[in-house]
Amino acid sequence: MAHTVESRADSPANQLRDALDRAERLVVTVDRHTVEELLVLLDAIRQSFIDLSGDGVDLRPEDVRWRSILNRLMSRPGPIVNAAAAAGGYAPLRAKHPPAEDIWWHLDSFVAQRRRKAALRLVTTIVAIVAGAAILYYAINTLFPPDPAAVMMVDATSSISQLIQQERWDDALAVVDEALTELPNEPELLIWRTVLLEHLGRADEAEEALQKAQDVYPARAALFWTVLGNTRFQAADLDGAEAAGQKAIELDPDEPQAYLLLGGLAEMRGDMNTAIEMFEKTVALAEETSPELVVIAKVRLAQALQRPNLPTPPAGEPLTPAP
Repeated sequence: MAHTVESRADSPANQLRDALDRAERLVVTVDRHTVEELLVLLDAIRQSFIDLSGDGVDLRPEDVRWRSILNRLMSRPGPIVNAAAAAGGYAPLRAKHPPAEDIWWHLDSFVAQRRRKAALRLVTTIVAIVAGAAILYYAINTLFPPDPAAVMMVDATSSISQLIQQERWDDALAVVDEALTELPNEPELLIWRTVLLEHLGRADEAEEALQKAQDVYPARAALFWTVLGNTRFQAADLDGAEAAGQKAIELDPDEPQAYLLLGGLAEMRGDMNTAIEMFEKTVALAEETSPELVVIAKVRLAQALQRPNLPTPPAGEPLTPAP
């Protein structure tokens, strides 16, 4: 009886199962001390399957386990390659255990090839993206080239805004004059020139620029004075901005943007009652014609309602339009 048990324990099939047990543990925990054992053990397992294939032994469960081990080798070769590198490299291990032809003896080459393919895919993707972006940029600029005048205006107004924040009024005027050499009839630039000359105390030149701006302005007169008021507001000329807003309402009592301007001035001066009145007027007048303006006015109105009402401006500085 003891002999029968011993024979069963030492049978080639059981030896194969024990080897699979060991391989399943090593493939998960492999390090530089065990990588050589694992590689040699895989050789032994492969040879056991060959030797037992003609003996009529049912090895289907063992075959499933073997395929699972091989799948792990191919899906996660990195730990084994790293362990072999720490043990001195794959090349000495192959030389030590010839012929070392199976895939587990060449996982270093497999990993290197996979990395090359991944790098190639990455480079190809980047090149494709860059090329696509370049083609798109070229197509847009070829089929829909940007308006040079619009680009110049954007650059000029951006520079002007920065310069007036720094109170560099002469430099801002120089930017306007330079842009006007290319766009002599641009209303926005002429309005800026008017405001800057007013700020510098050059009244005669400012009046001349104002007249020219009015002559070339394409929209209604009331809107012109509203734009002038907003520009003066940007340049911190609150009195001038109010005068322009009042002029706009005098020309057109139903101009909502003028009321929005006056509301902003009242808010700046702490007169919340007038600000609220002006913003409500803006909403009422713009509701049917300008939904964007309604949104802006409602936001400003909500902000005004949350602020305390400070003392109203001195007499002689009305913000509410005269009846």
